[in-house]
Formats: sequence, structure tokens, C-alpha cells
Amino acid sequence: MTIPMVAPINRAARTVGTVAPAAVVVYGNRWCGITQMVRRLLDRAGVPYQYVDLDLNPQARQRLRWLAGGDIRNPVVYIGGQWLEQPTIQELQWALTRHGLL
Repeated sequence: MTIPMVAPINRAARTVGTVAPAAVVVYGNRWCGITQMVRRLLDRAGVPYQYVDLDLNPQARQRLRWLAGGDIRNPVVYIGGQWLEQPTIQELQWALTRHGLL
């Protein structure tokens, strides 16, 4: 298992009917309240994202630990090349706005 690679959304490609890769990936757990809060925010904002459950993907967890240099705090959100570890709502909104997703 590899951590999914993502690329920025190609809005022009979306209009012609092709599937654009997700620009946002949420790594977390089903039982984690903050992970679910982040997912609800993205759902309500209409931001497409990919969700990776770390309980079902232990290799993704190991990869994130390697990237972070130690333990990680859930959720980890990848937005267009930027990694956010357990972001606040304000940090998440800022990053989404910065990448033109809000």
C-alpha cells in the first residue's frame, strides 16, 4: 500500500467529463471526532477529498510516521502539497482558501 499521490484539481478537465484526482486527502480514523469534524467541514463546503482510514491502512500510518519523524496526531490532511497535522478549523479553511478550494 502506498500513500495516494494527489495533484491539484483541474477544473477545466472536470467540465469536459474527465475525473480529476483529489487535491485533498484526509488520513484519520472512523472513531476520531476531529477526523469526522474535518470530513463534515469538507462535505458541507463541497470540497472533493479522498479519505484514508488508518485502521484499515497500517502502511499509510507507518508512512505518515516516517514523514513526521515520529508519532502523528489524527487527522492528517494533505492539501495540494501541504501537510496539516490535526489542523484547527481556521487552519483548514485557510489552507483550502489558499489552494482555491473554498
